[in-house]
Amino acid sequence: MTRENNYRNEILLLLTFIAVNVLMYLFSIDAAPLAAGADSGQYLRPARSLIDYGEFTMNPAGWIPGVSEVRPFTFGTPLYSILLAIPYYFFGQEELFYISVVIMQCSLLYLTGWISRLLLPFFHSKQTLLIHALVVFNPNSLTTAHLIQSETLFALFVVIILLYLFKYIKYGSIENLIILGVSAGILALIRPAGLYVTYTIPIILVGVLIFRTLKNNGNSVAAVRMFHFIIPVLVSFLVMSPWYVRNYINNDQIFLASGSGYYLKDNYITLVHRGRKGTTSQEAHEIHNNRQLEYFKKNRIDSKCLNNGRDPNCSSQVFSATLAAIFDEPIETHIRALFYSWGILYFSGGASNFRNYIGLDGNSLIVSFEQDEFEGVNSIIKLIKKVDIGYLLILIVFTAYAFLTKFAGIVGFYRILKSPQTAVYLIAIVGILAIFTAMYLYLGQSRFRVPLEPILMLLAVLAFNREK
Repeated sequence: MTRENNYRNEILLLLTFIAVNVLMYLFSIDAAPLAAGADSGQYLRPARSLIDYGEFTMNPAGWIPGVSEVRPFTFGTPLYSILLAIPYYFFGQEELFYISVVIMQCSLLYLTGWISRLLLPFFHSKQTLLIHALVVFNPNSLTTAHLIQSETLFALFVVIILLYLFKYIKYGSIENLIILGVSAGILALIRPAGLYVTYTIPIILVGVLIFRTLKNNGNSVAAVRMFHFIIPVLVSFLVMSPWYVRNYINNDQIFLASGSGYYLKDNYITLVHRGRKGTTSQEAHEIHNNRQLEYFKKNRIDSKCLNNGRDPNCSSQVFSATLAAIFDEPIETHIRALFYSWGILYFSGGASNFRNYIGLDGNSLIVSFEQDEFEGVNSIIKLIKKVDIGYLLILIVFTAYAFLTKFAGIVGFYRILKSPQTAVYLIAIVGILAIFTAMYLYLGQSRFRVPLEPILMLLAVLAFNREK
């Protein structure tokens, strides 16, 4: 392919991307980025508070009539809300604000696709246009980029971390470890889940060292590098430290975010709902409340913390009570719930987000599906029979994309594995995928896969890599 053809294809990719996003926005419902974005309020409210009141809180003094207690924002971390605060400062919560958010996040998605190209040389692949297209036109990622959700920004730094893991694996250098630490710290300040990536990086690097030692029949002089693997962790915590200090000043406790109790509670409710046969979502809530009350009484914990997992003073108690309840569930309950969760995580297409964004009917059916007794495949078949033809077509196309790219990804995984030169990079790929898969636990959703999509698309592209 000539340079002129390459240039033409690049321009065509960009123009097509712009056209698709403009059409999506034109056909969206009013205030779609906020209205269709799950948990959008937890990001936008601190952003508005920061600009309107000069406080980074969930409810500034006088904002909500009759509510005088000001709650500092502790449930999450600040960077995504700070990003939202920029267009909110200029436009308020008017139409231009929503347009700005979409433009900003679509630009981040396009940049993520561009950085994904830089992963290909490590596998001797030149399919740069293909990986860029698969990343930016991925239905799951594309729709999420139009919503007030942090996954698009989060995905960008996951890809940066993977890139510098690859660079360190190939070239070494303390500089790459420092950049890894900075990127991991920023990731955690976008979403608290990024903290687990900080802990995973040295584990991945130790795995790489062991792999190379075994490959060299136990003769390795690289063991001294293990002392370097703590560098990303130290740098990451240095980046996060201002937020830790801020939380300590406001709450007299050291923590990154106070949502662990609330998050684990949601996990337990989903575990019971999806894992126990014949249990509705409402019944799962009641079971959790009863188990939590029993634990609190047994351990003499103040009842004010019941179902108050967002409160920094209650998060650890709710977490402990819920963790005890999770361990008490039979193994078959865990297996059924994990099978469903991870199946949804990796193979759902994100059609519901798109349907909500453009205002198609069917949301009540999904709500009922999520709350009623879960009967596995039978529940899914019943849902499909009830949806209208428009949503069904979207569901088929989006799900087919997810399945086809995952099938190609399996082929790409095998090709990496069988190559002595590239197999070592699988340690980083599997490490990142594994930590997020484990972290999402029973709450697998298509949008949770957005940060993993560039990695999965990398594997898909490598299925078409020519043999060397």
